[in-house]
Amino acid sequence: MLRQSVAQQQAPLSSLEYIQDNVSIDRSLLLDIVHENHLLYHMEKRDRPNNIVRVLVNLHKFKATKEQLAIAYEKTKLDVAPIHVTDSANKINEINWTEFLGTSCSYGDYLVFFDKQLSALGLEETLDRYFYSLEPSVGSQMQPLVQLSFGIERNLPEIITQALAYYASSYLDVSAILEYCQPYSGENQANNIQFVNGILFDFIHADQRFDGKIEGSNTFQSAVKLLLKSKSDLIKTYMSVWSSYSQSPQQKLDALLYTAATLAKAASKQSATHVELDWFLAGGQLIDSALAIQKVIRPDQLESWVNAQFLSTLCTFVVQGRPMHVLSTPLATKDWESCTSTIVQNAFDNPKLILALDSVLNARYQHPQLEPLCLEIVNTLALFSSDGTWVKSGLGWTN
Repeated sequence: MLRQSVAQQQAPLSSLEYIQDNVSIDRSLLLDIVHENHLLYHMEKRDRPNNIVRVLVNLHKFKATKEQLAIAYEKTKLDVAPIHVTDSANKINEINWTEFLGTSCSYGDYLVFFDKQLSALGLEETLDRYFYSLEPSVGSQMQPLVQLSFGIERNLPEIITQALAYYASSYLDVSAILEYCQPYSGENQANNIQFVNGILFDFIHADQRFDGKIEGSNTFQSAVKLLLKSKSDLIKTYMSVWSSYSQSPQQKLDALLYTAATLAKAASKQSATHVELDWFLAGGQLIDSALAIQKVIRPDQLESWVNAQFLSTLCTFVVQGRPMHVLSTPLATKDWESCTSTIVQNAFDNPKLILALDSVLNARYQHPQLEPLCLEIVNTLALFSSDGTWVKSGLGWTN
């Protein structure tokens, strides 16, 4: 049962001091950390999401020390921005809440609004009114959905309202494009987990109409908006191609997860001494959003969200330079335990890394057929963890 409110506690120490004095993150400490940060920080600052809680939970899961947790907490806070809330506590209400969709500066006001709504209505009614009533959004690489899944799974009401505020303030309406998807006919072809790879790497990669770097205003979200506007007709054509494959929504979601893992592997550049990774393709975001759809979205809404996941994948692929998929014989690899140990030892100083690892492990767990591909990815992450560099602008442009 979802808790309707989180008791406010007057803690004598900050969350950081709690972490330093407690080896484990128990339920009460987790609530303290969530509550302390709830009305302080925005969920995203120029492509840098606020992953404080997810990072700490995952580091704890991998048995990080208290010192590592404390360092990770401080490192993660470097990426966050303070929340802005207007003087009026009722700027956003039940009548006008759709008027501010897609305005990042309204995150704080949406947060205040959804806190009240979740407390009054409960989870199911809140989702019905303010989540499922909207067409799926591809804003912020669908990471609000990942945050929502995390909040529901961990039974954290404040994380859930953060996710809803994140979803509303980053909302990107793509209904005019999604309507070009043909509805599932109910007739299945043989399952083809690689068909999305074919669309991306065989067709879109070679399509010169996508040539030319899309700058936007130097953020991923602005680049996606520009792509959707400037290449709208072309993207609609590919949405029609995608939906013409006679796979069920679940089969398509499985194929999208496979492609997300393939892109995570393709989005790396290695030399003898250094590894670079594309943050938007190798950071686990596409894997996480595919898995979140599986966990959270209701069956009657699944097809629409699977179509949105494909659109998000297409946009990410194009904006990041359409990296090549080179089939190569894997080099000698280390086992899972060795790679995981190496990554965790270094992840406290590079918190993004622990989320990338977690996404790959979750993909492997959900779909065992991804095991060989995921093992290659964690080997790359292990090499990267020593002195690698996240590249925001897209490694595909350097190929």
